[in-house]
Amino acid sequence: MFRSPIIAGILSVCGFFAWAAGSGAQEPKAAPKELRMWHVGNSWSCPFPFEKVGLVRPFVLHTHNFGRSGKNWVEEALDKDKKEALVKAEIDVVYLGFVQLAQPVEALDQMVDVALKHKPDCRIYLQHAWASGGGNWAPDNKKRIWPREDDDLAAIQAEWEKRRKKLEDKVDEINKRLGKQAVFIIPLADAVMEMRKLVVARKLPGVTKQSQLFWDNDETKNLDDHAGNQVVVLAMYCAHAAIYRKSPEGLKLSSPDGFYWGPKADMGKVPVDDAQHAILQKLAWETVSKYPYAGVSK
Repeated sequence: MFRSPIIAGILSVCGFFAWAAGSGAQEPKAAPKELRMWHVGNSWSCPFPFEKVGLVRPFVLHTHNFGRSGKNWVEEALDKDKKEALVKAEIDVVYLGFVQLAQPVEALDQMVDVALKHKPDCRIYLQHAWASGGGNWAPDNKKRIWPREDDDLAAIQAEWEKRRKKLEDKVDEINKRLGKQAVFIIPLADAVMEMRKLVVARKLPGVTKQSQLFWDNDETKNLDDHAGNQVVVLAMYCAHAAIYRKSPEGLKLSSPDGFYWGPKADMGKVPVDDAQHAILQKLAWETVSKYPYAGVSK
């Protein structure tokens, strides 16, 4: 069961702007046709500004405190009035914003069948989060830990891949039953890991510590590594890349005061500048386009 407190902040963003690079300014890139998305998730995704990459969310369901009824959070989501959303609304995409990696999502079949019954071309995306069960995977498997500068990134990546394999097996099972690829995985964890490696190599301008990528980075507490500014922006570019199957290069999310939610978000906050946007756009496309379960690569 997810135990993090409900995050109440709302992200404030200004919209799309052209990005100038090199010696010549690029022409503004047209925003894609908006898709309607039912977004089910928690504080690892629900506050994210999906609308700024063309993904309108007429229905958003937070899953905080789900699981107490004996059902998992996907089942509870369907039990809410959101099943009505799938029945009556033209939902193009279902985005499950946080997938516990310890085991496949038991109710995923039910979610998929309801969505496709009312819109056969609906696509279901699972966000492979950069944490499992809340917080980073700890080598001793005994507690959750915050991102630390001395983390063994290779060991964390290996654990993510092992757990993700169970999720991929479940997706394979469903898609085989359907006879088509309707369920996809967005490899956000891999993208975040690559960003952490850039920080270690001092190749992400303006960010000097891995902990600056997360807003609850108080090393005196056992916190949940929620997304900081750069993680939020990277997540949006990954979503755009996977769902629209095109590079986000040339788009730019913009906000005068960064991307954050809640008073704790100011901790270690690093604004996202043009140089970082360019790097994160490229990183998102490289990660998503090479991962078969994202549905972009051939």
